[in-house]
Amino acid sequence: MNIQKLMKEAQKAQRKMAEAQERLADLSVEGSSGGGLVTVTAGGDGTVTGIKIDPSTVDPEDVDLLEDLITAAVNEAQRKAKELQETELGDAMGGLGGLGGLF
Repeated sequence: MNIQKLMKEAQKAQRKMAEAQERLADLSVEGSSGGGLVTVTAGGDGTVTGIKIDPSTVDPEDVDLLEDLITAAVNEAQRKAKELQETELGDAMGGLGGLGGLF
């Protein structure tokens, strides 16, 4: 195994990972629940950046429903962010098969 080739492959992979992480920082996803009554926006890294709640959802007598809707929307947004991360980072790591299982 050629160590110089291995090092070049590792450096190339590192650059691709950095580029993918930069792209993720610029992307966002949305998750919603209750037919759009609650919408959560998250960054590509999964960090929640916004929550929108339809006013008709706010019922002081049924706070549990609102909490459930928010939880479901957050979970969906974070799931979508994770899928986005796997796609972006997976594409960046796609060429690492030749590194002998180091990564």
